[in-house]
Amino acid sequence: MDFSTLNRIATAILITCVAVATAWLCGSWTIPYAPPPRPAFDIPEKTDGDALPRPISVAHGAILATRICSTCHELLPDGHDAVGPALAGVIGRGVASRAGYSYSAALSAHRGETWDDARLGEWLSNPFAFAPGTRMSLSGVPDPNDRADIIAWLKTLHPAPTP
Repeated sequence: MDFSTLNRIATAILITCVAVATAWLCGSWTIPYAPPPRPAFDIPEKTDGDALPRPISVAHGAILATRICSTCHELLPDGHDAVGPALAGVIGRGVASRAGYSYSAALSAHRGETWDDARLGEWLSNPFAFAPGTRMSLSGVPDPNDRADIIAWLKTLHPAPTP
């Protein structure tokens, strides 16, 4: 490639940049930026207290729990502790109360509390906010429908199903 070819390429790039800058300046002078006086539509804030938009599915909860929880927890009703404690019978059981399992200090601070739907929902939503310093590596299940499905499925693992 000789000097004249490089010169033509550089000139073409320079002319293109000048043309784009000129078009942008003319456009910004012609139509100045002004934010709209009000939004075109409002997006309502979603809270955890909102009703679930779909019915709870135990089958979907089983799929999610198998995919998300089974890497660290035993899911069988007669399961043993693995990296995390076995989840059979967790509904109604005390927090950090499974005999023989060594809980983190963060979760042990919640001893005396009981795993119910609300507490499990809070835990599954964000374990690090529930018990800062927990050893659990799950960052949370953001969808409230998915959390409800998992909790409904966990109830089926209870020796005596809870209402």
